[in-house]
Amino acid sequence: MNFYILSVIIFSILLIPVSFASAAEVLPDIEFRDAIFSSEKPDSDSGIYIFVEVVQRDSNGNFVSFIQSDKMTDLNPNTVNYYVDSRAQIMDIPVYNFGGQLIQAYGEKFSSIQEIKDITASTLLVVEVADTNSNEVKRQLAARFAHDGFVMAPGDVVETHWFIARVLN
Repeated sequence: MNFYILSVIIFSILLIPVSFASAAEVLPDIEFRDAIFSSEKPDSDSGIYIFVEVVQRDSNGNFVSFIQSDKMTDLNPNTVNYYVDSRAQIMDIPVYNFGGQLIQAYGEKFSSIQEIKDITASTLLVVEVADTNSNEVKRQLAARFAHDGFVMAPGDVVETHWFIARVLN
């Protein structure tokens, strides 16, 4: 009897089709897409710590989902430093002294209203960086948090809270 159940499970695994989606085909901007899929892996020696919280609410304001983590699948320290430095030019970002080590802490909330039914399994911090050689502004991936994902319906509000701490000395 157990052999029969085991053989049905193995047979089902081999024959049931599974579909996969590629985000590279969905992202329209080729240069931006290439930046996402060729970004650096997280470096623990970069002196940067990033924490993200994603909150989803439906069109009535009811809580739907919450995801949080500090496990980034991609992290570009240069872009993160550029982003925090540019924000520090327009606002006062606090610096804390922990036993002689200076830590700058910054947090920002982004909010968007979903227009179509969609599914997401990745949260991105994308920064507009001015090219020093030309007057062009390019979008660069600063951090990517890949997660299990959630389904979004039209009218859903997704709030992303990014928290960045970096060592200054």
